[in-house]
Amino acid sequence: MVAAISGGDQGLDSWGDFLKKEYRRPILFCALIAIAPIAYGYDGTYFTSLLETDVFKKQFGEYSAKDDGYIINSSDQSLWVSIIQVGEVVGSLAAGPIGDFSGRKGGLLAAIILLALGVVLQMIVIGSSALLTVGRLIAGAGIGIISNAAPLYLSEIPPVEIRGACVSSWQLMLAIGQVIGACVGLGSHTRSDTSSWRIPIAINLVWVVLLFGVLFIVPESPRWLLYRGKEAKAERALKKIHAGSEYQDSLVQEQLAIINKSREEEAQASSSKSRWSDLWRNPVERRKFIATVGILVSQQISGVQFIFSYTTTFFTLVGLKDTFIITIIVDCIEVLGVIASFFVVNRFGRRPLLLYTGIFMLITLLVVGCLGAVAGQGERFEPYLANHPSFGKAVAAMICLYVFAFNVAWGPLAWVVAAEMSTGRNRQKHLSIGTALFWVSAWAVTFTLPYLFQPTEAGLGPMIGFVYSLGALASLLFVYFYIPETIGRTLEEINFMMEARIPTRKWKDFDLATVVAKDEKKGTRGTTEHVETSGGAAALASKPEKPRTRRFETSFMNKKNAEDLAGSESP
Repeated sequence: MVAAISGGDQGLDSWGDFLKKEYRRPILFCALIAIAPIAYGYDGTYFTSLLETDVFKKQFGEYSAKDDGYIINSSDQSLWVSIIQVGEVVGSLAAGPIGDFSGRKGGLLAAIILLALGVVLQMIVIGSSALLTVGRLIAGAGIGIISNAAPLYLSEIPPVEIRGACVSSWQLMLAIGQVIGACVGLGSHTRSDTSSWRIPIAINLVWVVLLFGVLFIVPESPRWLLYRGKEAKAERALKKIHAGSEYQDSLVQEQLAIINKSREEEAQASSSKSRWSDLWRNPVERRKFIATVGILVSQQISGVQFIFSYTTTFFTLVGLKDTFIITIIVDCIEVLGVIASFFVVNRFGRRPLLLYTGIFMLITLLVVGCLGAVAGQGERFEPYLANHPSFGKAVAAMICLYVFAFNVAWGPLAWVVAAEMSTGRNRQKHLSIGTALFWVSAWAVTFTLPYLFQPTEAGLGPMIGFVYSLGALASLLFVYFYIPETIGRTLEEINFMMEARIPTRKWKDFDLATVVAKDEKKGTRGTTEHVETSGGAAALASKPEKPRTRRFETSFMNKKNAEDLAGSESP
């Protein structure tokens, strides 16, 4: 098994290390691909502003004598907001075969074609609910493919030291997309013609054009190329990625050897072919599958989509004024939360941070639920708001705390963990099903929410906090029992530890170097050592110059040795 054996180094020493020459190209390519999640983030907030835009309500809604104006009824709200998630489910499922056949770049090309078509359909006919629905469905399929291809690319291009930050950029750019969407909604909703809703929809084409240009710049994933048997193209891609390093040739040859050896030994352990049936028949692949699907679904069932998709509407319901401004503030808090995650994740690790913030999110949801219980529902709710003007501010404060905690950990790290857990020959399939069920969960929240909180329906109002707190509790339990600590591990190490069935709570302290040493004593094949100096430069050497090293061992690791070392505890 090819593995990276860490000498206690789990990341960069300082933020200045990101400026080192060997990291500049990978960061550039990841930054360009990170334009993709802007489209996902933008959709949620710009469309929730359309639901409160007068011209849009007049042209797509119905007249209400009670409200003396035009409204979007609960069924249309549910349909238009949630139909995009139906498309995202379809797109995520399609991303598997598309990505396996045409690679990460091929998947992104299919995504931007669907997104462009969906945007055009939404704009061409005024008042056509059918075309609006179909357009959002097709655009959703494009975003679904993006949610599969982009995280895979972001996890496969950068070195292990910066992989977490690069994958976390998915959530950062998503949050920035939300801020852009909220600002566009604020700027356009008061316009008196169709531009009040057509401009926000048309801006989606900006992401289409930018991503199309990006595809001509970034290389294809070397891992995908190697798994498809295209070694010459993989070598060219790696040379492009490591072009900024003075040790380019050594790094390219070493990485080729590592990925090839990992692929060979994975084939020896099971099969070299990628098969859908492995996801539930093979116990190792099943564990990867459950971890990938579970962490993405867990991100959604705590109810974040009700903030993502209905912020403006929800804050209007609880009696707040200037809800468009407040929506922008909430989205800015999301950005700050993701930025904060970059500073704390290496200190606490993935697993602990998910648990700590999950507990905090559970508490805030319970507080929101309790506030709603005090206010009551139905006929009691509006008189209570009139007598307690600070009620809406208290709910908004809890929502802001929840949003910050979510974006410190669950927002970025769920994607990081999913990309890391879906290792090996079936990783495209793992993440395809994982993102599909992610969107199913998102759809369930967005479709049911208007029926839960609207006064004309169930009328729960803020008491929906109780509903989603159950999901938050389930998410905590899943992480505790099923998600291991992966910080500082290469994708090859993670794949080996999965194959070796290392118990979940033993990953953090598991020492692969000990396993290699035990193998060598039994007469297994030799090793090739790679030393990374304290300056980050890479060179082949026989002895480290400083204590801070990373060795890449090329060795046939004995799976039984790892199981003996880990003990008989089940994951």
